Amino acid sequence: KDDLFVEKIMLNPQVFLFGAGHVSMFVAQLAKTVGFSITVIDDRPEFANKKKFPQADEILVADFDQAFEKLNISQNSYILIITRGHLHDKTVLKKALGTNANYIGMIGSIKKRNIIYKDLLKQGISKQTLEKVYSPIGIDINAETPEEIAVSIVGELIKKRAPEKQKKNLIL
Repeated sequence: KDDLFVEKIMLNPQVFLFGAGHVSMFVAQLAKTVGFSITVIDDRPEFANKKKFPQADEILVADFDQAFEKLNISQNSYILIITRGHLHDKTVLKKALGTNANYIGMIGSIKKRNIIYKDLLKQGISKQTLEKVYSPIGIDINAETPEEIAVSIVGELIKKRAPEKQKKNLIL
């Protein structure tokens, strides 16, 4: 009898970073360091560029409502919604919910999230679909600075990327 060893290998987990502000700059640096490919999307070329995001594998300057047509979102994708405002966040979230991304996270307060969710529910998005979204994004470590917020977000990405490891390492 032969033994068979199967190991799930995820090649190039891809972070799609919507929004090119301060928090996104630190998220891109950390996520790249821990093995994610980085695509930055923003509608402002003065923010979404190689000077601000030298570690990005791809930079897309496009309107948020049209960007998804130019992206290849798969089950190996992690969508981070860190734009500059509620309207952009809602636009990106609605489009993201139509993908098969492994992870969708949106920055912001619970109050902001609830306002966006309420509007999306009125537009026909189901409560069950919205429950898949990680929002507020990141692990709760009482982060305050952009750097700390980035650590909490990338920590959550690592946790989502490797759920099997955590189960195996339990001490019984």
